[in-house]
Amino acid sequence: HFAVIPMGFAVETPLQPFMGRKERRRSSAGKLFLGDHCDLRANPLIAKLLAKHGEPALVLFSEEVLKINRRGEAVPRVLLVAPNALFLLDSGTMRVRRKIQIKRLAAIRMSEHNDNFLALIHPEEYDVLLVCARKIEATLAIGDAFGAVTGRRDTEKDESGSRKKDESRSENLEPPRLPVELSSNFTYAAGADLTKRVTFTRLENGEVDTTVADIVG
Repeated sequence: HFAVIPMGFAVETPLQPFMGRKERRRSSAGKLFLGDHCDLRANPLIAKLLAKHGEPALVLFSEEVLKINRRGEAVPRVLLVAPNALFLLDSGTMRVRRKIQIKRLAAIRMSEHNDNFLALIHPEEYDVLLVCARKIEATLAIGDAFGAVTGRRDTEKDESGSRKKDESRSENLEPPRLPVELSSNFTYAAGADLTKRVTFTRLENGEVDTTVADIVG
C-alpha cells in the first residue's frame, strides 16, 4: 500500500540545529519561536486536562498537525507538549486521543530536507508520524522536556527519614538528550503488526516528494 502525502504546510521555524544537516526554507529565516501557537494556555478545558493527567499548568508547545494513521490517512490533531507528556488532541473537541510519556520516547526521526514530517519513536507501544509546520520547534520543545524529565536526580530517604541526593551522579552532568535521527528515508511502527517506510525524494523543481509505504514480509 502506498500513500503520497501532499505537502500543504510551509516550514515556519528557523535555524539548522540538528548536526548541521537539517535543511531549512528561505522563508523561515528570522521567524521567532512562539511556543503555544494554539493559545491553549488560555483554554480552561486544557487547564482541567493537564490537572487530570498530573501535569503542571504549563504548555511548552502547541500546534495544529496532521497525524498519518495506519491506513495512510491524514487526520487533524492538536499537538500539546507538556513538561512530562505530549498529547494528541481531537482538533474539534480537544479530547485526548493519545498520550505519550516523554521519558518513554526513544528518538525523533525526520528527513534532511525542507519537508514537515517527523516520527515520534515509542518502542513500548507504537510510533506516530506527524505532519507539522513547525517541526523544528516541536522537536526542540520535546527534546528540552525529555532532558528535564530524564535528568531529574533520584532521591531516597536515609535512616533519619531525610531525603538525600544520589551521589552516583555528577553535579556537572548534562541532561540526557533525545536522539534526533536524520535520513532520506526511515521506518516507523504504525501499529503492533505494521511497519512503514517514509521516503523523501527531491524533485527537479526543488520540492520534496514524500511517500509512505507498508513494509511487507
